Amino acid sequence: MALFKMFGKKKRRRKTKKKRVKREIRRKPMKTKPKIRRKSKRKIRRPTKKFKKTMKKPKLKRLKKVKGHVKEIKVSKEFKTKPLINKMPDEKAYDLLKRYRIKVPTYAFCKNKEELIKAIKKIGFPCVMKASGESIVHKTDVNGVRLNIETEEDAIKTFNELMKIKGCEKVLVQKMITSGYEIIVGGRKDPQFNRVIALGAGGIFTEFLRDVSFRVSPLNREDAEEMLMEVRFSDLILKGFRGQEPANREAIVDTILTVSRIMEKNQKIREIDINPLFATSKNAIAADIRIILE
Repeated sequence: MALFKMFGKKKRRRKTKKKRVKREIRRKPMKTKPKIRRKSKRKIRRPTKKFKKTMKKPKLKRLKKVKGHVKEIKVSKEFKTKPLINKMPDEKAYDLLKRYRIKVPTYAFCKNKEELIKAIKKIGFPCVMKASGESIVHKTDVNGVRLNIETEEDAIKTFNELMKIKGCEKVLVQKMITSGYEIIVGGRKDPQFNRVIALGAGGIFTEFLRDVSFRVSPLNREDAEEMLMEVRFSDLILKGFRGQEPANREAIVDTILTVSRIMEKNQKIREIDINPLFATSKNAIAADIRIILE
């Protein structure tokens, strides 16, 4: 019995092995042949030499047949490049100051020597000459300001030099102001506060000194007087400095209020700068102005 049992066990083990092998064979996946992608019969058309030549050279004219007649149609047109900053012409800017009764020195715009000689006779000496043009935003950056011109020969010489500056269309001739304190009054549109009015030290050192006071437009007389008292140079100009007479306080305040009024009524104006504004003992005179539109 013991032997039978041993043989019987062995037989059972063999059967189980066979069964396992069969199951493993069934579980193995069938090997499939890889699909071969056939190349498309369509031929890719490559550009010919004639086509390449036509692509390099732009076609200026195209022919069109209309009932047997041939007409020429212009395809490409020349477009004038506009400057990035939309600056108001200087003539219109000075007219705007006159309209709002801001005092300006006697001036004239000249395009040739004949107009220059007439302007000098009217304005007299000493005079100032400045380059004027749509693309000239800051005249001092282009070396477009000449002071203390006292003879007709110097005026003609400086006129020829200024007209050679890039972007110069005409020359502005002004009566030179010899007295007064240089300040700046301006305004600009701000994305947060809408319109902002500024008062500061004028001339070429405006950005260097950074002695500026700001208020949100519209302003009243109290706001303008507070702006004047906030800046550090107010003690010098209102009391007098180095033998000069003190500046007229009311004239400065009136100019600040008029700039606020200009910004409120002319909504297309983005920036306005009266620099320098000469504050004298009698009044305030705007020697130069820059207006930028939207």
